[in-house]
Amino acid sequence: MNRLLILAGALSLVTGCSSSYQPARSPRIVTVMESGMPTFVKDGQSYGSPAFGSGLVDAVQGNPRATQQARLGRNLAIGGFVLDLAGLGTEVAGFAALDAHRGGDQSLGLGLLVGGLGGVLVGTILLLNAQPHMYDAVNIYNDGLDAPKQP
Repeated sequence: MNRLLILAGALSLVTGCSSSYQPARSPRIVTVMESGMPTFVKDGQSYGSPAFGSGLVDAVQGNPRATQQARLGRNLAIGGFVLDLAGLGTEVAGFAALDAHRGGDQSLGLGLLVGGLGGVLVGTILLLNAQPHMYDAVNIYNDGLDAPKQP
């Protein structure tokens, strides 16, 4: 009986992260939840997620300023993710080096730990800076739809 309650509770948490709402077809870009992840939607078509800005460059095509912001956000997100992984791997190597050289020269292990921490720190900063650029791209694109057309 306890297992059934735990399973029911876990299922309710998983299904609580998605939405069945589908916005009206519009040239404007909106963000909705699909399968627990935020997703960009334009004209009824999904364009990836803000996690890496995947698809956003395609969604904002036709607006150079929005495209520039979308590319910048995507590149910052990918670079930050890669640096986070590399930093984490370097930290693991640092711990392994410290463990292998107990009582001896531990400068290699300490250097790897500090270098890995620096990589994770820079990667996290890049990831945090990526999101505003992606949302700026959406806002610039949507504002461009409302702007009066120049003769």
